Order: sequence, then structure tokens, then C-alpha cells
Amino acid sequence: MKKAYVLILTLSVLNFPSNMQSDEFSLFIKTCKTCDWISYPIPFRLKEQCEIARQGIFIKGMTKCLKTYK
Repeated sequence: MKKAYVLILTLSVLNFPSNMQSDEFSLFIKTCKTCDWISYPIPFRLKEQCEIARQGIFIKGMTKCLKTYK
């Protein structure tokens, strides 16, 4: 019983960092229909921060915020 408890505890500790992966939001910009999406070089920790930055960009084209994983 003790071995099973230690094994379960060890596996949960080893899997804990993978469950704690931080999500980031990247701002993507597309200046024309045939152009590729350009990613803003600095990721945002919160989606609200990404949306605020998105509203501050005044270019002709499209922008979007997407969740990226490390």
C-alpha cells in the first residue's frame, strides 16, 4: 500500500509542471488578403492585454488574438 501511495505521489509531482503550462496570447496582424499572418514579437499573459493592444493598432488590415502554448 505504501509503495502504491509513493508511486502515485511521484507520478503526480512529475505531471504537475505539465499541467501548469502557462497560456499566452499572441497578437497576429494581416495587412492584405494574400499576405501571411505576422505575429507580434512579445506575447501577452492575459487576453485582455492582447485585446487592448489590438485596439491600439491603426493599420489597414486585420488583427486577431490567439492563445499560444509554450
